[in-house]
Amino acid sequence: MKEKISKIKKSQFSNEWTNPSGGTTYYFDVVMENGESGSIGTTDMNSDKVRVGAELNYSIVNNKIKVSPMPNSTPKSNYNSQSSAGYKKHPKQESFLGYSWSYAKDIIVAGKGMKDVEELNEVAKYIYNQIGEMLNNSK
Repeated sequence: MKEKISKIKKSQFSNEWTNPSGGTTYYFDVVMENGESGSIGTTDMNSDKVRVGAELNYSIVNNKIKVSPMPNSTPKSNYNSQSSAGYKKHPKQESFLGYSWSYAKDIIVAGKGMKDVEELNEVAKYIYNQIGEMLNNSK
């Protein structure tokens, strides 16, 4: 199964398949500039992966085209630098506010009424302050 690089010369939608969990795969019959052809499945009907002119690094097995990353390409990262959930060495104490509130809510409110909101506030403040102290001590 040798990988090749070529551009799509012709692309035509052929069918779709819905998997048991509800996701849909769209299949396209493509012809490459080097003369090879096959079927590509994608989860996006308008994917750049199947547009005419797209350059692909691919292999073909049983008429199915398996697309691979282009050689020397930088992999895409799922890391969002704006996210407090990313891997940062020393996140700001403020990033734990939502966590503190959520944890306190789970502890206090679950199964209880509105009379526990004040207790919820106290527990959230306590957890938040404890995390802050732990972060300050770890520097």
